[in-house]
Amino acid sequence: MRANLLHVITWSLLLFMFMTAARNDDGKAGATGAPGEDTCVECHDTSPLNSGPGSVMLASPDLVNWTYVPGTTYTLELTVAESGRGLFGMGLVALDGNGANAGMLNITDPNSTRIRNALVNGNNRRNVVHELNGGTGAGSKTFTFSWTAPATDIGPVTFYYAGNAADGDGDNTGDHIYSGSEVASAGSVGLAEAASAGLVGVFPNPAHDRVMLNWRLPNDERVQVQLLDLQGRVLAELSEGLVRSVDQRPIGGLDRFPEGTYLLAWRSATASGATPLVIAR
Repeated sequence: MRANLLHVITWSLLLFMFMTAARNDDGKAGATGAPGEDTCVECHDTSPLNSGPGSVMLASPDLVNWTYVPGTTYTLELTVAESGRGLFGMGLVALDGNGANAGMLNITDPNSTRIRNALVNGNNRRNVVHELNGGTGAGSKTFTFSWTAPATDIGPVTFYYAGNAADGDGDNTGDHIYSGSEVASAGSVGLAEAASAGLVGVFPNPAHDRVMLNWRLPNDERVQVQLLDLQGRVLAELSEGLVRSVDQRPIGGLDRFPEGTYLLAWRSATASGATPLVIAR
C-alpha cells in the first residue's frame, strides 16, 4: 500500500512539473526589442536576430496610415511567417515616448494570445504574447488582438514586436527570431466621423474596373483618393480634385489590380477616412 501511494505521489509530482514547464512555454513579456528589453533571441540563440528566411509584420485593417483617433479601438494583426515552419510565437508592446504603456492592449482570441506584464525601467509594461500552442500554422501564423488608443493625444505611439518561427523540436535551438516596430500618430477624424461627413457610399462593391463614390461634405473641398493595401501602404493615387459638398464621382482603372480586399482612403483639408473595397473579376 505504501509503495503504491509513493508511486502515485511520484507520478503526480512529475505531472505537475511537466504542466508547469509547459505553461512556461507561453510567450515571455519584456522580450520585444523595445528600449530596455531583450528580444526572444536571448533564449532562442541559434541564429542572429532577423537572419532567417522568414519575416514578422504588423498590420491593421482599420488603423489607416497608422493614424489613431484618441479613445478608438483598433484591430491589430501580427503575422510571423517562414516557409516550412509550423509553430510560431510572438510578443508585442505599445509604448509612449517615455517607455510607458500607451493605450490598452486587449485579447480578442484567448486561444492564441494572452496578456503578460514585465517591469522594465520602472514601467510595468503590458504585453500581448502567444498562448501555449496557440501559434500553430502552415508556414505562417497571424495573431489577432486589439488596441484602444489613449484617451487624449499623447503624441507618437510605438509598437515594438518580435516573432519566433520555431522548428518544433521542443528546445530553444534551431528557431529563427524576427523583430520590428511601427509608429502610430494621432489624427483628428476617425472612420465613424468620416462616414457621417465624407465618403458615404461606394457602388458597386465588390467592383470590377470602376466604382461610383458618393460624397457628403460640409463644404466644397479638394479631396485626394488613394488605394491602399490592408497594411496601409499606398498602391495608387486614384484621383485628386474639387468635390462639391454633395457629389458623385466615378473612379476607374481598378481592373489593373489583382482580386482581393483593399482600402479606399480619402483625405481633404478638414477630414479623412477609409472604407474597404473588394476587387473581383
